[in-house]
Amino acid sequence: MTRPRTVLPPVESRLTGVAHPRNQLKRQLKKELATLTAPDTAAMRPGLWLSVTAAPFVLHVAVRDDTTLEDMDAFLREVWMECCGHLSEFESRPTKYETITYRNDSDEDFEDDELDADFDAEGLSDAEYWDEDVEEEPERSDFPVMSDDDWEALRARLSPSAHPERPLTVTVREAMDGVPDLRYEYDMGSTTRCVLKVEAELTLPWPEDRTVRLLARNARPDWVCRECAEPATHQCIMGECWEDGYAKFCAKHARTHPRKAHPREGGDAWMIAPLSNSPRDPCCGYVEHPGSEEDYVW
Repeated sequence: MTRPRTVLPPVESRLTGVAHPRNQLKRQLKKELATLTAPDTAAMRPGLWLSVTAAPFVLHVAVRDDTTLEDMDAFLREVWMECCGHLSEFESRPTKYETITYRNDSDEDFEDDELDADFDAEGLSDAEYWDEDVEEEPERSDFPVMSDDDWEALRARLSPSAHPERPLTVTVREAMDGVPDLRYEYDMGSTTRCVLKVEAELTLPWPEDRTVRLLARNARPDWVCRECAEPATHQCIMGECWEDGYAKFCAKHARTHPRKAHPREGGDAWMIAPLSNSPRDPCCGYVEHPGSEEDYVW
């Protein structure tokens, strides 16, 4: 059966509730932001307007200047990603060969004065103490003969200094300074990825309780059933169907698909999951949580 073409859904403003075509969204949101009202206690603060894209899904978000990547991570988890508390990270590429990774320091709260004293006494770093590989600068003699230009390019790629790690306490503005975008990954196994880009500078009346605000979100995609082209409400989460990318079904065919396509695995109802408005769907048993965005709306 020929797959129907996926049409990008419009984006719904969380300021007015109006759905806008994507090619008109920025102009319309600017008009809505210009008329934004807030409590008298809200102070005018500078910030950034970000788009977060994992096609066909998109979020438009305002972040205050003091918003950290940790705040942004919490927002993305709550609105789009969270299923089982997986690891996540941000990544930027300031230059062709440099990659900066931002992630939580899992050992930041670890304190053991006695163990630290052992490290000092033995003159070993943490990595050496635990017998981990310590990254070193590449040596030219370890590689085949090559031109100076090729060697410099290879050395830049392999050098540990080209791949620094920084904590999520860095602000969004600092992380995005001088880079075209910021990549975000949730779950290092069944990974869900999205891209953050700066759309504009903003000065808005910010309440104190939140540093991230949701401006707009794509309308739920008009998925159609693979078998009959009626509106789809469910999808198959089995590996071969999931990888196929269009194993979406109406209620009728969602009931019959498991027995028809997966008899060896039992053809049971657990193979079918409801569709959601999230790029995480259907990874790792993700379930959409109604109301997850309410705290982030003006």
